[in-house]
Amino acid sequence: MKSQASFGRVQSPLASAQETAFSVLRDAHTHSLAAPAEPAFSPTLPAMLPSGLEKVSGQPLPAFLLCSTLLVIKMYAVAVITGQVRLRKKAFANPEDAMRHGGLMYCRSDPDVERCLRAHRNDMETIYPFLFLGLVYSFLGPDPFVAQMHFLVVFVGRILHTVAYLGKLPAPTRSLAYTLAQLPCASMALQILWETVRHL
Repeated sequence: MKSQASFGRVQSPLASAQETAFSVLRDAHTHSLAAPAEPAFSPTLPAMLPSGLEKVSGQPLPAFLLCSTLLVIKMYAVAVITGQVRLRKKAFANPEDAMRHGGLMYCRSDPDVERCLRAHRNDMETIYPFLFLGLVYSFLGPDPFVAQMHFLVVFVGRILHTVAYLGKLPAPTRSLAYTLAQLPCASMALQILWETVRHL
């Protein structure tokens, strides 16, 4: 009997510690159900990945990027139109393409295909320089409105030139559109030269 009483006295502190632990866990669980934790801060995508163009909003660069990208897309469109005209007129530049579509007699030139190719070459001769001039000009600190007008006139002029070329519009529509697009390029080139010489 004495040993059993002694064993009970030894066990009582252990039982007390277990009850205390269970009580703490029960209180924590109850608190978590009653007041859920605040969700972790989850920034939105724009906050996580801020656009670099936000720093130049209202400046010439975004307008240049818009016009230049649209002009490059236009060049792709002219290339696709050239391919479609080749297929429709069966006028191929390579013998293997002609053989695939009917025979070597279709390895030939065609006036409409040549017109598309000339329009595409003219794009490369004028749009590529604009991509350089416009980008450099954007970093010279020009007046935003004046710069945007430069880019817009180039864009409109090149669109009109392509429409006039492929649509076979009467002269001098194409020449006027070409000149219209070249005037802002000449203006930008002169301003770039002036700023370069001034800072030598």
